[in-house]
Amino acid sequence: MRSALLVLIAFVASACGGAKPQAVATPSPISPAAITSAALSPTDMGPGWTPKTDATLNTVQIGGRIGATNISNPPAQATTAYTQKAGSGFVSDSVILMGTPTLARNVIDFHGSAASTTSWTQTRTEGGRTDWKISGALSGIPSLGEQMFATRLHATIIDAKGAKTERNVEYVAFRIGRVVAFVVAQDVGAAPFANKLAAKVLQAANG
Repeated sequence: MRSALLVLIAFVASACGGAKPQAVATPSPISPAAITSAALSPTDMGPGWTPKTDATLNTVQIGGRIGATNISNPPAQATTAYTQKAGSGFVSDSVILMGTPTLARNVIDFHGSAASTTSWTQTRTEGGRTDWKISGALSGIPSLGEQMFATRLHATIIDAKGAKTERNVEYVAFRIGRVVAFVVAQDVGAAPFANKLAAKVLQAANG
């Protein structure tokens, strides 16, 4: 009986005192070069598009609160943009590497909550303003990545001289692992470009 009791005490002491904290998985490395390669190229776009030199992040902010330009100091990012040769089309895409999948998930989650504001105004760096309105759901696009936010927007652009222009915009943001990607398409459908981008981002995210 005494030996059995000693064994029980030893077992309890081992169970209570020998516990070790679980290891936290370190995200697999993703190189900045992989992020750069994931952005849409002139070949991806096709002959009807002209690349914009020194493209910068698209400034559209859903609900006036969240967009690519709200992401601060990511480990890596790449942006390309294209103008349509025959028409008013414009496409901007950005691929952004976040520090962790949780940070990337937060970006998409915040889009969903920001969309409860259905109209807002943004000032333009070149003067004037853009009045934005969510005009409906974006159809004809499959679910991309592990999370996705997509919507149609209507933009009323008033330049510094007061001239007014109306534009239709399709906005897509999605996440694969800890990579977030954006496609913003003016006066053209975003789906074909978002589909191409998702395939490239998947390759980059998986190393």
